[in-house]
Amino acid sequence: MKSSNNFFFIAMAGMALLVEPAIGHTAVHKAKTHVRKSKPVPVTMESFTSGALDKQATVKLASSLFAAKDYTSGEVVVARLLNDYPDDDAVLRKIIDLYIAAQNAEKALPIYDRLIKINPKETKLIMKAAKAYSWTGRWEATLKMIESVLVTGDTSDATQREYIDVLYTNKQYGKATEYYLKYFAKNRQNDYKKRDYAIAFIYKLASSKEYTEAEKLLAAVETQYSRDIVVLETKANVALGKQDFSEALKFSDELIKRSPKNHPNETALLIKAEIASWQRSYANALVNYDSLISRANGQKSEYFRQKAYREKGRVLGWMARYGDAETVYDEAVRSYPDNKGLQAESLAKRAYYRNTWRPAVEGYKNWLLVEPNDPEALFDLGQLYMQSAKWSEAAETYQVMLKLMPGHRQAALAKEKGDILSSKRLFRSGIEYFNVKSEWKSTNVSYTGLYSSLSYPLEEQVTGFIHYDNKSFSFENFPGKFHQNNITTGIEYRHLPDFVIRGAYSYHANSQNIENNHTGFLETQSQPFNNVHLDVAFRNEEVIDNAETLRSRLQRDRWQGRLLYDGYRNWNAGLDYEVASYSDGNRCFTAGGDVTAHLIVGKERLNLVYRLQNYGFHDVSLHSYWTPSSFTTHSVGIDFRHYFNGELFQGVNETYYTTSYKVIAEPNDNVSHQVRATLCHDWSNRFSSSLETQYSWATAAFYEDKMVKAEIRWFF
Repeated sequence: MKSSNNFFFIAMAGMALLVEPAIGHTAVHKAKTHVRKSKPVPVTMESFTSGALDKQATVKLASSLFAAKDYTSGEVVVARLLNDYPDDDAVLRKIIDLYIAAQNAEKALPIYDRLIKINPKETKLIMKAAKAYSWTGRWEATLKMIESVLVTGDTSDATQREYIDVLYTNKQYGKATEYYLKYFAKNRQNDYKKRDYAIAFIYKLASSKEYTEAEKLLAAVETQYSRDIVVLETKANVALGKQDFSEALKFSDELIKRSPKNHPNETALLIKAEIASWQRSYANALVNYDSLISRANGQKSEYFRQKAYREKGRVLGWMARYGDAETVYDEAVRSYPDNKGLQAESLAKRAYYRNTWRPAVEGYKNWLLVEPNDPEALFDLGQLYMQSAKWSEAAETYQVMLKLMPGHRQAALAKEKGDILSSKRLFRSGIEYFNVKSEWKSTNVSYTGLYSSLSYPLEEQVTGFIHYDNKSFSFENFPGKFHQNNITTGIEYRHLPDFVIRGAYSYHANSQNIENNHTGFLETQSQPFNNVHLDVAFRNEEVIDNAETLRSRLQRDRWQGRLLYDGYRNWNAGLDYEVASYSDGNRCFTAGGDVTAHLIVGKERLNLVYRLQNYGFHDVSLHSYWTPSSFTTHSVGIDFRHYFNGELFQGVNETYYTTSYKVIAEPNDNVSHQVRATLCHDWSNRFSSSLETQYSWATAAFYEDKMVKAEIRWFF
């Protein structure tokens, strides 16, 4: 949302034409005639310092120094002029001109005060001084000066409108409106210039959310121009600004009825399209935008076409139709290559749709340079900062937006969520059950567990965490229950999108006279290039797949890596590997790759996944904890997610469910199946819960697992 700053125009004073000293007199001799010329004094700082310059030359020197931007020397000369000629009207005016031309109104103020004492009734001088005072933000002094001019009887339109504008800028909205009502009451009904000024001021009041004052003035204008189409358009726009959609639609329909046959009013079409898009009636919005784009009826229509192009592109983006949105922006840029705002938005949106974080942030910053405080640009930029956990930048961006649009609900929600997440004080707790059986994979274990964890900020980018869990294991051929109490403590340093590093140490206290154990991990995540994600990790861990691995206290060190390309929000592809070294001397190398197609993106999401995985052991004879041979699998899966919230953006409470099914082709012509479901519910910005379940099966001897997990998350 933009608000025009209707301040005073800067008056640039012309440089006075100064002449050189006159040529000396000639002397005529009877015997011989000749001409003598006096030697001119150079206009330099040396001559000034020596005192050789007269008033006219000193003024010329000051002018040349200011023109060369040597303000330090120039002010020394000006100080001499003010001291030697304190009441010289021409000198004072010239010095004022120099300071104004140098955009230093602050220095001009005391000289204006001195000059006004000399010419107390010169209203034009007082108005120029008022302008200078307004440029320095001294609104009260500005108002007093203009009021002193009004008292003298100068009630010209220019003076009165300037007075009203200064009242507005000083946020004296009621007084400004009251004065404008008196000013407009003297308007002749056919004076459309005054009508247009009044309507422009109505829009200024509306932009400041002063709808009561705007409607007072609008009623006065409507009294004189009751059937004027421009007045009706203003009523519709003010109602739209108030988000009184029923009134805005009523006025829009009236505008269309009043319009010529087969030529609906463009303001009405735009309002109806914007209301439809805000109410997520996207199909209706697109119809109206297309109607505006197809029109070509003069300069006014061109404005609406450009607006419609941009709004249509945004709506398609909100619908997750990114390819169509880019096509609209490309067409718009071709049609209006000189529209810098449109070009900047097109580049920013393209990077945003393609999920390229760094170019997107740069694009939105460039957009805001062209169109400062554009709400669409501010909101998207805040979302980008939220995605990479740049909480302070997100908060500043949303704060700017909320100053412009205090009623913007999405920005308020996003800022609140960002403030909560930035605290990083998170408590998690849950319960889980897992059971797996596979003769072929030498796995037979089930456990139940309770866990809790706490994350707490140590610095802005550093978070410490501690995790405790208690697990109760059951194995075949192992008497009783095996219990384990685990405590993990670690630290995380986050600098997204560049990298995240986290590391942890774990201590395991065991029952059944099994020696206690120590493990740990170190991992990093990075986005070194646009759309490219790299994860690398080292993990030292226990192998608790069956009773044999437990008794032997088998451990392994795992090096893991994954490279993911996330392309255009419609697909991604990844490669990964794992090298594991076991404490009994065995080694395993695993490599895989996968491709995911995002078939539906938006409130409902549908993904199709294919994965190829190869498992290889150094010594396959040691298969008490693995398969008797290396093998390769192929899997195809599909997962569906449905969001219950009507809006999707960073910061809104998320409530959704997911379901997925995967089929896996394994060795010996075996086919495994897996189903998984998740239900997540955000009860508030601070508290959420989730429930997950999984079931995998083939033949019981080949592989089978069951999992149930419930968790709560609380930001405090």
